[in-house]
Amino acid sequence: MENPEVEHRIQSLRDRVDEVDRELLRALNERAQIVQELGAYKQEAGIALFDPKREEEILRKVAEENPGPIYDSSMRDIFELILHRIRDLEIQRGEFSE
Repeated sequence: MENPEVEHRIQSLRDRVDEVDRELLRALNERAQIVQELGAYKQEAGIALFDPKREEEILRKVAEENPGPIYDSSMRDIFELILHRIRDLEIQRGEFSE
């Protein structure tokens, strides 16, 4: 037999997960747009578009500022993937190469 209270709690938690997913989508797309703007500005200024030191700084900060429960190393992996996929987007647009 189904318990309405349990079902309600599960649905409530799922709704919260869905909201966080929407926030992640918005934030990731906002990040990509900012990176595109930064890339265009750097290109106009004649500055190298890819900065491996900056990428490492971002990944270090992610691990340092991670409150958990996701492990620091896993969070670093997630952000590394985000950085690479956004760079792939820029490469596909022909804005820079590695």
